[in-house]
Amino acid sequence: MPQPPPPTQTAALPDSGRGVPRLIRDRRWWLLPLALWTAATGLYLYIHIGQIREQTLEVALQGARNMFRMVVLTRNWNASHGGVYVPVTPATQPNPYLDHPQRDVTTTDGLQLTMINPAYMTRLIAQMAEAGTGVSFRLTSLRPLRPENQADDWEAGALRRFETGLREFSSLEVGPQGMALRYMAPLRVQQSCLACHAKQGYRIGDIRGGIGVSQPYAPIAAATRKGIVETVAGSIATFLGVAGLGWLLLETLRRRWLELAGKMQEVEQAQVQLLQSEKLASIGQLAAGVAHEINNPIGFVNSNLGTLKEYNRQFIELLEACRAGRASEADFAAIEFDYLKDDVADLLRESQSGLARVKKIVADLKDFSRVDQAEWHAADLNAGIESTLNVVNNELKYKADIVREYGELPPVICVAAQINQVVMNLLVNAAHAIEQHGTITVRTGRVGDEVWFEVADTGCGMAPDTVQHVFEPFFTTKPVGQGTGLGLSVSYDIVRKHGGRIDVDSQPGRGTRFRVTLPVDCAAATA
Repeated sequence: MPQPPPPTQTAALPDSGRGVPRLIRDRRWWLLPLALWTAATGLYLYIHIGQIREQTLEVALQGARNMFRMVVLTRNWNASHGGVYVPVTPATQPNPYLDHPQRDVTTTDGLQLTMINPAYMTRLIAQMAEAGTGVSFRLTSLRPLRPENQADDWEAGALRRFETGLREFSSLEVGPQGMALRYMAPLRVQQSCLACHAKQGYRIGDIRGGIGVSQPYAPIAAATRKGIVETVAGSIATFLGVAGLGWLLLETLRRRWLELAGKMQEVEQAQVQLLQSEKLASIGQLAAGVAHEINNPIGFVNSNLGTLKEYNRQFIELLEACRAGRASEADFAAIEFDYLKDDVADLLRESQSGLARVKKIVADLKDFSRVDQAEWHAADLNAGIESTLNVVNNELKYKADIVREYGELPPVICVAAQINQVVMNLLVNAAHAIEQHGTITVRTGRVGDEVWFEVADTGCGMAPDTVQHVFEPFFTTKPVGQGTGLGLSVSYDIVRKHGGRIDVDSQPGRGTRFRVTLPVDCAAATA
């Protein structure tokens, strides 16, 4: 079955703000995304500042690791040569803790040399490094040969951790020069170490001690602060830029949405006026037929009143004659009382029936043309269809026989006058589609939570390309001046606004069938 093109749906707006989402209309709601953006920025700063601190500290630790590796590499070189000899100076005196038969030697030219073993060399290099860079390192052990190499509390704790398998240890500690980063890694006994330390009971692979590196934390803290300041400044600039741009976009969106809501209101008002105009135009087209439907009963009521007036005159004359004593048997014989009694009753009954017919037509016409666009109430769909049939009866009776096949329907929550408008448009279209004389069948039924009604005719039908356009505004197959082309378009809009659908099935030469399906509670379906 061909599907009609979806028309634009609009809703009545009492003011330009209606229909605009609350998040857009009320600026107070904009504080919610602003708060979320603030929280996201704060979370980013918290995480990123933590990462800056970790990365800066990691860089400093990597420097300490590199220094440790260089010291170890230098010690290994020294040990691989069995120690090195240097001239004796006031700063480089013979190592009293080095027990070696060739610790001190004199060259052939009389220069005194002393052996520098790895431990002594480490001590001398540490003194030079501390004096030049402020970074210090020292060799320490839990069982040192030199008392000055005795481990302090922090170093002792690190050495004990090494014995449990820890590979390195670091922390921030308060020292004589302020906060410092301390790092320490273990020294394991190698073959070259046993020459001096075998007597202490060490074996290859044992942890003999460690080298601790200490560097001032102030440069690290300065680098950290610089990174944090740059990050905070950039984040604040980004936060303000995004917040300002977002607010500007929301304000622009709000204005555009309000403008659109105002235009939608104007369109809705125009649509309401169009609906009423089309209804009045339809009534205008049916005015002659309605007038004929009213004139017929009024005509015979008027005729009956003339006859009753004549009967009344005869009765009055007879009563006057009786009062004056002038009435004779001939006067009574001239009046056929039995006939008058039956005829008067018939005339009154016909007149009452005619007046009831007029009253019904007027009431149906009044209900049909009433402007009650906002009145949603429970309506009897079958009764509304019957009322509409009564209004358009003169338009239909000369073109088609009306077949009614009503099913049992529950009350439908709808705007009854608008649904009647749809029924009338379908009925009139069906009549116009019948060239000679045919049949129009009106059916109703219910499926689940939906009700339906359909109008089928035995007219000329429509080609598929025509069916595709029947719901478009101003589309008509009638000659110019004989139709507005708005009837089915308005009907389609009404059905869609009630949350329903309208389908058409037509074939040339086989008639057309329109089916309208509505939810039982149209108001809830469109809420």
